[in-house]
Amino acid sequence: MERREFLAALGTAAAVSSTSQVFAQTGGGSHQKVNVALFVRLEAKPGKEADVAEFLKGGLPLAEAEPATIAWFGVRLGPSTFAIFDAFPDEAGRQAHLAGKVAAVLMAKAGDLLAEPPSIQKADVLASKLPG
Repeated sequence: MERREFLAALGTAAAVSSTSQVFAQTGGGSHQKVNVALFVRLEAKPGKEADVAEFLKGGLPLAEAEPATIAWFGVRLGPSTFAIFDAFPDEAGRQAHLAGKVAAVLMAKAGDLLAEPPSIQKADVLASKLPG
């Protein structure tokens, strides 16, 4: 698709939806708005890269147990750089996550695994594509 075709399609989509709200379908078939997110950058201590990767894999069940955590990703950005990206319907969901088990375990292990404190950035979700 050429750039102008993409922009025309984008304009049509914007006209159809006058809001910037994004919808994701959750397990029960109900739709929830995804409006806010967190991007948490993690830099592993030398020799702790595999431990950080395993920590992120182990965090998935904790995130799955949080009803307001609509999307959660543990990713590797480079040899020693990792990140968590997660999305929520609203600020209350984001705050519940920040006060939840994933954050508590991360902060408890940060001194052992990370070269520096996690960099936590709040973000607004402008657009997304989620399953459902």
